[in-house]
Amino acid sequence: MPKKTNPTLFDPPIERRASDSTKWARFSSTEHDVIGAWIADMDLPTSAKIINAIKNRLDERVFGYCEPPDQFFDVVIQRLEKKYGWRTKPEWFVPQPGVVPSLFFASNCLGANGDAVMAARPNYRYFLEAAELTGRVFQPIDCHVNKHRWEMDFDQMRQTISPKTKTFLLCNPHNPVGRVLDQQELETIADLCLRNGTMICSDEIHADLVLDPDKQHIPIASLHSEVEKKSITLISASKAFNLPAIGGLSLAIIPDPEIRSAFQHKAYGVATHPGALAYAATLTAFKDCDDWLLQTISYLRDNRDYLEAQIADIEGLNMTHAEATFLAWIDVSNSGLENPVRTFLEHGIALSDGAEMGRADHVRLNFACHRSTLEEIVRRLKASLA
Repeated sequence: MPKKTNPTLFDPPIERRASDSTKWARFSSTEHDVIGAWIADMDLPTSAKIINAIKNRLDERVFGYCEPPDQFFDVVIQRLEKKYGWRTKPEWFVPQPGVVPSLFFASNCLGANGDAVMAARPNYRYFLEAAELTGRVFQPIDCHVNKHRWEMDFDQMRQTISPKTKTFLLCNPHNPVGRVLDQQELETIADLCLRNGTMICSDEIHADLVLDPDKQHIPIASLHSEVEKKSITLISASKAFNLPAIGGLSLAIIPDPEIRSAFQHKAYGVATHPGALAYAATLTAFKDCDDWLLQTISYLRDNRDYLEAQIADIEGLNMTHAEATFLAWIDVSNSGLENPVRTFLEHGIALSDGAEMGRADHVRLNFACHRSTLEEIVRRLKASLA
């Protein structure tokens, strides 16, 4: 059995049941104790450096509309080049209140009603909904398990994509299956999109949460200049540094000026202005918190290894290996449960329903919690199948 994580930053556990946490409050009550393991935020404490940066900004006492801090884009540009060898320019960056609205703006900024938006399935629910909500036709590309890992069906993609496919929505690292796409997979996607004039919008919010030491995130826009010109890359510190409640701040990186203008036109009057606390937190996260991030990744990796070992011993459940993120994608098709999500909730675990992500025979479990919480989740999983 994988060893327990050595207590460091993450002890004692933070009690969130009586807080304003959506993850914990949505299903729990005084009559029914429910562990929140569905929504994708962490129960682990945010870096003290980020907390101090927020306090320092609060001490300024004035909170009018704000611009990004002076060194903000320099820090982000240097980080992208250092980590991925990708050279970006300040004018490429479009600050946004979050990745999700940016997905909709990207889906809507090229083509017209009746054109197509393509995405892999299963996927985070908004990838599956973006086409319909922006007047486009959805072209799903199925993923299948091959040698214990999920892979896109590229034969299906070749047969489906066409010049009517204006946007390909990519999630890498992938939520919910936890894959880090390798260079060959990315090159295949890029080649098919370029052949058909399809723009790639890549959600890379989990890029800093690669758990396997032998895996490396590659921004698809960094492959070569032609891909770069036909891309929108979405990044944020929100997931890796646990900042969802600070106020949304994501960055849309759009090298092509025409695509950038079209994107900004769709966002105009809809997207709110990112706030000062979000800028302060993100700047500090990207500039000063890599040590904290390394410790967090180590903790998450140990949690993943523990969970994988435990799930392997539970008859009726199967978990494919999560190379990245803090999300476990669990096959419940052999569980014998008529409604697995409801059964798990009755036993005190709130999980995400795989049906919302394109696979009703799966559930998603968030393991970014204290080890003692994860051990209790496992105990309740076993009890629900006893």
